[in-house]
Amino acid sequence: MERVVDVFKKHVWSLTNIPALIALVLTICFWQYSEYQSRSIYEQSVREEVTSQANLLRSRIEGNINSNLQLAKGLVSVLSGQPDMTPQQFERLAKNLFDGHSELIIIAGAPDLVIEMIYPRKGNEKAMGLDYNKNAAQRAAALRARDSGSLILAGPVNLVQGGQGFIGRFPVFTDNPDGTQRFWGIVSAVIDVQKLYANSGLTDPDLPIDVSLVGKDALGSQGEVFFGPDKRGYEKAVMVDVRLPNGSWQMLACPKGGWPAHAADLTSLRIAMLFAGLLIFAPTAYSGHLMRQRKNQTDELATREEKIALISERLNVALSSSDIGVWEANLVTGERFWDRRTNLLFGLEAADTTYSPDVFTNALHPDDVDRVMTSFNEAIRTKSQLSTEFRIITPSGKIRHLQSRCAYYQPADGDPKMVGVNWDITADVNMREELLDAKRLAESRNAELEGMQIRIKHLALHDPLTKLPNRRFLDQTIENYSAEEHSDDTVAMLAIDLDRFKQINDSLGHLAGDAVLRHVATVLTKALDESDFVARVGGDEFVIIVERTFDKAELASLADSIIDALKVPVMYEGQPCRFGASVGIAYADKGEADLNDLMTKSDIALYRAKELGRNCFEFFSNDQQARIVKAREVSEEILWGLELGQFIPFYQPQFDAHSGEIVGVEALARWDHPDKGVLSPFEFLKVAEDINVIDDIDHDVLATVLNDLKFWEEQGISVEHASVNISSPRLRDENLIRRLKELQIEPGRITFELLESIFLDDRDLVVERNLEKIKQMGIDIEIDDFGTGHASIIGLLNLEPKRIKIDRQFVTSIDTSDEQRRLTKSMIDMGKTLNIEVLAEGVETEGQAQVLRELGVDSLQGYLYAKPMSAHDFNRFMQDYKAQVKAS
Repeated sequence: MERVVDVFKKHVWSLTNIPALIALVLTICFWQYSEYQSRSIYEQSVREEVTSQANLLRSRIEGNINSNLQLAKGLVSVLSGQPDMTPQQFERLAKNLFDGHSELIIIAGAPDLVIEMIYPRKGNEKAMGLDYNKNAAQRAAALRARDSGSLILAGPVNLVQGGQGFIGRFPVFTDNPDGTQRFWGIVSAVIDVQKLYANSGLTDPDLPIDVSLVGKDALGSQGEVFFGPDKRGYEKAVMVDVRLPNGSWQMLACPKGGWPAHAADLTSLRIAMLFAGLLIFAPTAYSGHLMRQRKNQTDELATREEKIALISERLNVALSSSDIGVWEANLVTGERFWDRRTNLLFGLEAADTTYSPDVFTNALHPDDVDRVMTSFNEAIRTKSQLSTEFRIITPSGKIRHLQSRCAYYQPADGDPKMVGVNWDITADVNMREELLDAKRLAESRNAELEGMQIRIKHLALHDPLTKLPNRRFLDQTIENYSAEEHSDDTVAMLAIDLDRFKQINDSLGHLAGDAVLRHVATVLTKALDESDFVARVGGDEFVIIVERTFDKAELASLADSIIDALKVPVMYEGQPCRFGASVGIAYADKGEADLNDLMTKSDIALYRAKELGRNCFEFFSNDQQARIVKAREVSEEILWGLELGQFIPFYQPQFDAHSGEIVGVEALARWDHPDKGVLSPFEFLKVAEDINVIDDIDHDVLATVLNDLKFWEEQGISVEHASVNISSPRLRDENLIRRLKELQIEPGRITFELLESIFLDDRDLVVERNLEKIKQMGIDIEIDDFGTGHASIIGLLNLEPKRIKIDRQFVTSIDTSDEQRRLTKSMIDMGKTLNIEVLAEGVETEGQAQVLRELGVDSLQGYLYAKPMSAHDFNRFMQDYKAQVKAS
């Protein structure tokens, strides 16, 4: 019987505890799920905070890099329009890009990939002359900028002059006359690595995250780690792409000290879940317990009280370990109960204390009192919850930002109360304000950049000297004109070139030339309507576009008025600058107008105006174009002739006036044209001068003369010396002596003929230096066409020529004109007095030769003795002459 009773009791015990066991299992499952969710939410919040910090760093880095590169971009635009910019002009422009806010430390210009311009120069001297083609560390990035045609950011790079920098390389391209582009070189903008890191916040000791940067030379995730530890492969790292002009970096970020293993505090949740579980499980278990054993009621109640006390103690420990303070306000008595944490927040002693009603009001910041008290009173009136922020002033004077949340509470047997919590949000508020300041700073910098872009664009499209639109502006105007529709009005283009402007620069200096150009800009602007367009497109070249109703007479009147206004001398430092202007005009109906075509035609008309004597204007005509086309064809043939060696010397012997012996030859340039035969300089000299190849022709003729002299010597023919023409521009060539030395000229064998009119009384340091070195090489100087120029005795003394040549116009009538004889005698006497040999050219009769001998001429040259002949004919002539001499 007792056994049956025990079984029954055991069975009843099991049945009564099933609900409790189910509640326990459900509570444990919900507990685990809640902890999992809490950890996930916490990890997500930490990750979002790291992402937020990383994005803030990214925006700072991108903003700083882009703002620095934008500063240099304007300088690139200026260089594209002014590829002949000097290092001094480069430094002046680059200096304007530096300010205290940027990280730029160096701006360098490298035409043909060799650094020739740099700012600041001081401290960066080692970088001058750096050839990117030969620098292994920087060659790849420089060539990539050239080949891609776009900005390349490289770095960090070890700088030649020391230190590290990020280098933005801008390829610079200039426009060729045929419309293509030519690679000028690169402009490098060097950003200080450490300053960029500091200004972007990467090296801030208070930065709450650890950061690594991957992607050296903007190669993104494929590049090397160049800042911070290598965190690639670390699965929890936050990855942010830093976008650069030509690539990207990858930023890897983690919380400082690593990712936390679990949420900062799960105690409150666990206590709450335990408390909730007990609230469910305990009554159920207690009911079962009553059914099993009523007598244990007292013990069970004691157990429950112990558990509740334990929960209360745990809750108190959790609150004690946090920065959250609990407070209570009795709405009837006005008393305020603050726990120790609330007292600490308000800068008071750390103890649970009851205060009078004004303790809170007195601690509030004066500017927040009315707002906060109004909010609290409204929450009391409506018996609702309240969440608010406010500032307090601690007894030490420190200002803190607090967040407060409270609710209306009415105990069953007590006074109504407001119960709430406070916590410190000062750090969050300060961070928010810093972010707002950073946003305002970024907006301010963006505005500054926009203003700078406008200024740089203006500089890129205007001539800095005259303030007129430049060639780039003109090209844009032509391009826009072609893309727009126009009325039936007429459009004209005037090409203006200043006459005698070079003489002003050479005689009075470039400052005087600058003053003239500014004066010309003022004259042109005043002469035109507001709707007309005027631009400076070259050194002394201007273009006017007239887009309105007019006729040809009005254009002629406009050109006349401009020419007349520019005839008036400009005074510079008391010296009159006299110059003029030549104008070429082309016009067409708007419906048929092509501004590019008008520009070409106005240039053709300008060329014709200069041919007609300058200081005048000419309208374009088809005949002019035909002459230009013909000249262009001749130009092409001349260039082909130079490549094929068609320019050869013809030789005319020179004879001793008394002994009749050959004392030398004059080498005269001829063009052995494949179709037209041998052409004299009269057929090609003008075009050769226009295309600037006279020096090349003279050089080729001189090289051929040297080879012929050597060949004749091998044939047993002795020629004392050969006279060769040298042009005035060639005498001004800085490379003349180097090219002459390459020919290995034997001293005494070559004489250079110079026209009397080109130099004797003009002081030119380059010419004087070249002439002195020419004489040091053993090359004699001979004055050609003497008597036709304006040489003075002082000029002859300074030059000390070997001989002078009496021009043929004095020789022609010397045997019939006493005046010509006396004039020639005076020139011969001058040469004898100065110990200069005298040669007469153009001798055609024996009577002329006899008179010249009597007057004292040293040698004779002319058709009487021999005409100019080819090298082959001269060789045969000399063989015959040698045989005659031997026979006599």
